[in-house]
Amino acid sequence: MYREPHMRVSDADREAIVARLNQATAEGRLSIEEFSERARQAYACRTWGELSEVVWDLPAPVGRYPVVPVAPPRPPPPAPPVGGLPLVSLILGILSLPATMCVPVGPVFSITAIITGVLGLRPPPRGAAYGRGMAVTGIALGILGLIAQIAFVFFFAVSSTGDDF
Repeated sequence: MYREPHMRVSDADREAIVARLNQATAEGRLSIEEFSERARQAYACRTWGELSEVVWDLPAPVGRYPVVPVAPPRPPPPAPPVGGLPLVSLILGILSLPATMCVPVGPVFSITAIITGVLGLRPPPRGAAYGRGMAVTGIALGILGLIAQIAFVFFFAVSSTGDDF
């Protein structure tokens, strides 16, 4: 490939490529039909990317237009890892809802979800993603689980005494 693939070519550039095609035909690398077709393509090209496709299978030119190696495109960088505390808060917040029915365990999940969520809201270490949404969701689910736990204990206590409101 020559120069930048999106750079436009001049008439002189097209002529140089056709001269190269002529030289390749004289060396026996191209037939007359191939030369005619490629010369027609060369005159129709607008950019170096298109023009380089005309001579892609010929040896590297010697002289005016050296071949510039093109590095393959880099893959996008991987997503930075999310800190562990927001994820732990989210998981504990989700687990706190079904644990509402288990009196000794429910508050532990809820309070731990709230604490890890608050700690997860701190700025993450360098290079880690923020995970703020997971932390906030974990806190909200932890609070919801704690409220459900309190309501469950309250209604259980009221129903066991037999008192009506």
